[in-house]
Amino acid sequence: MTTPSPPPPSGPPWVEILVSVIGVLGGAGGITAIATVLLQRRKFKADAADVLTDTALILVQPLKARVAELEAEAVSARRQVEAATREISELRTVVREATAMIRRWRAAILAPSATIDQLRVLVSSSGVPERLPGDRAWSDDNPRQR
Repeated sequence: MTTPSPPPPSGPPWVEILVSVIGVLGGAGGITAIATVLLQRRKFKADAADVLTDTALILVQPLKARVAELEAEAVSARRQVEAATREISELRTVVREATAMIRRWRAAILAPSATIDQLRVLVSSSGVPERLPGDRAWSDDNPRQR
């Protein structure tokens, strides 16, 4: 003899699914867990915001230090540029003066009535600088300067 099979369930399929889910979750214990998670979403969001804020601060501090270091380097570079610009200006003035002096000497040398004595007087009366601006090779201790 064969036993009769149970009759198929009647009703919508979602009811079966809902009943199965409730059974799987363990009845009231599973529902309580879901309710707890839903109620603690704000706390989870606040904790996540705190973690993000702390991480951002950890990343920003080295960047702030680097920016301060770069600003100090920029100030130093600007000072060096200003000093170099002043030195270039002084050197241009010296070059103009030396060029004018050389032109005067050349004209005096090429003059048909030039004498050695006149040229010596011209050279000795010319303001020849003993040291050029920025010339570090020449010093008071340098015997070639004398």
